Amino acid sequence: MNDNKFPIKYAVLELKETGGYYCSYQDIVRGYIVSKCWVIESGIKYFPNGESKIFHQVIFPYKDLSDFKISLRNNSEEIMDKKIIPTCYASFNPYVYDTVSDIFDCYEDAKVIANEKNEEMKRQLVSEINYSVSNSKLKETLDEMRKDFDEQLDICELFEELSLSNTENMEITDNIETFKNHQLSKKKDNPTL
Repeated sequence: MNDNKFPIKYAVLELKETGGYYCSYQDIVRGYIVSKCWVIESGIKYFPNGESKIFHQVIFPYKDLSDFKISLRNNSEEIMDKKIIPTCYASFNPYVYDTVSDIFDCYEDAKVIANEKNEEMKRQLVSEINYSVSNSKLKETLDEMRKDFDEQLDICELFEELSLSNTENMEITDNIETFKNHQLSKKKDNPTL
C-alpha cells in the first residue's frame, strides 16, 4: 500500500558501502540491484550542446548496505529493519532521494540494466590490472579480486531479494503522469492556457 500516494516503479539502485581511511572516506560502489522506489519528481535537464536527459528523483525504501552487512555478520534478526519512508521538508522538497535516468514497470527490464552495470564493473576491475599469463603472482591477485567481486555481488543479490520481499505490498503504479500529459490536462481544464 502506498500511503504517500507517490507513484511506485522499479529502478536500478547503486549499492554503496561507507568507505574508510584507505579510500579517503568515499563511498564504495559494491554493485547494482533492482529495487522498488517512490517516484518523487521527473523532469528533463537541458545541456548547452543541445542534448537533453530525462531524470527521475526517487526514494528507495532500503539502501544501507553497510548496516546490512553488519547485521549479516552478527546473525541479527533485524537485517532489514531500517525502511526509508518518503518525507519532505516544510517546503515540500524531499528529504532523501536518489536521481536515476530510468524507471521501469517490470522487474525483468530493470534487472537487465542492473546486470549490464555489474558486468561493466567487473570489466573495469580486470582492465585496471594489466597482466601477462606468465606473471603468476599477478594472475593470482586478479583471480582473488574477481572472487571478492563475485562475493560482493552475492551479498548485493541477497540485499535485493530481501528488499523485494519486504516491499511486496508496494504495488507498481501503472501510469504516471508525464510532463506533456500534465500540460495537456491543464490546458483541457483551462482552455485559456
